[in-house]
Amino acid sequence: MRPFERRLITLCSVAMLAAAPARALAIGAEEDAKTLFARGRELRSTGQCEQAVIAFRSALEIYPEGLGALRNIAECEEELGRYASARRDWWDLRRAALQSNEAKYAGWSDDAEARYRALGSKVGTLTVRLKGAEGRPPVQVVLDGKPLDPRLLGVELERDLGAHTVELFYGGAAPIAERAELTPGARQVVTLAVPAPLPGRDALSAPSASGTPASGIRMGGYVALGVGGAGAIATVVALAVRAGALSAVEDGCSPAGGGAYECPPSLQGDYDTGKTASTLAGVFAGVGLVGIGAGVTLLLLSPSEPTAPSPGKPAAELVLTPAPGGLGSRLLVRF
Repeated sequence: MRPFERRLITLCSVAMLAAAPARALAIGAEEDAKTLFARGRELRSTGQCEQAVIAFRSALEIYPEGLGALRNIAECEEELGRYASARRDWWDLRRAALQSNEAKYAGWSDDAEARYRALGSKVGTLTVRLKGAEGRPPVQVVLDGKPLDPRLLGVELERDLGAHTVELFYGGAAPIAERAELTPGARQVVTLAVPAPLPGRDALSAPSASGTPASGIRMGGYVALGVGGAGAIATVVALAVRAGALSAVEDGCSPAGGGAYECPPSLQGDYDTGKTASTLAGVFAGVGLVGIGAGVTLLLLSPSEPTAPSPGKPAAELVLTPAPGGLGSRLLVRF
């Protein structure tokens, strides 16, 4: 035997040995599928189509070439009233039978197509539409617990008869949910509207174009008047303290000329208190006058509001009157 022939025989032997386990696995899978198929037939014969479909599905997954399992699934789904699922399985059977070379499946494609068309009038369809999603962040539509491909929005979808739930997740606290009940031949349309976004806090507080904005000048005027009033009150208190100290000094001290007094050590504290109170009274009086003057000016310059007094009647009025030792003032403010 030539070397070339020996090598060829060796390669063929290796290939046959390698193929043997694969054939054994295929034979084992087919046997398991036959066992499951027989179990499904047994369940179906006793009217337990729900459990039979599970057995047939398992057999089909193990051995897809066994088209008998797929046919039994379609027939069981018809019996259960799942016409949409049955139509899908009949169409899958038609395609698989056309691709199969098995003689036992001859004519199955015609049978499958006939059943597919016969169920057309019994199937209910559901169309999901979306409104208000333009220019908004992406939303998600969920049909019976499974996300719906956005490309299927507005498309008639064949679904089994019964209740179906459509949910819209748009970022709110809870999704919007709609429920549809499909009956034989029904054409249901569910329209989900994306809620408009709530106006922000700035939008709520922003004044309208025709409205009058809040006046910061008026607020500043009120603040200045408050400071001026506090200064006036402090001035009165300081003058009262000064008057009490001056009375004690005049009673117990001797005039030294030039407005000064010679006081015994026991009255030195009253004398110092009087001097301090006199200084503070001058300071507080200045603060009060400046605050009142600035407040009145700001109020007069601030924009008018709808409830403002009628023209010719100022919102604030400062009245100066003669008083012993100087001028007295009164501030009249109308709110």
